[in-house]
Amino acid sequence: MPDVEWKGSAHPYRENQIPKLTDAETLGQFVKVTCTWCSPKITRYYRPMDIYKIVGQQHVLKLQRRFRCEKCGRKDYMEVAFKTVMGEEIKGLVIRELVEIRMVKRPIWRDKKL
Repeated sequence: MPDVEWKGSAHPYRENQIPKLTDAETLGQFVKVTCTWCSPKITRYYRPMDIYKIVGQQHVLKLQRRFRCEKCGRKDYMEVAFKTVMGEEIKGLVIRELVEIRMVKRPIWRDKKL
């Protein structure tokens, strides 16, 4: 797998070989998001189709900068991977589930002299 700090784009043939969210869904995997900056490493698990509804079809390297840590607020130390959970691990696994998507409308004001 390419370096997690990679910011460019690859050749389309290589780009198509990187696992995508729909691939993880068909394999029964979860999206594991970890903040490597915080001292007790915060790890969350998401269903791939919940993230697909928000960001669309993305591969794992483009998801790196999409998440922000709830504790420290940083984006640059987020690590994203697809995780297959089997057997005893699945019993106590806590996943985050998408309940709804809200669009917030905020007015922006400007002072104008007449």
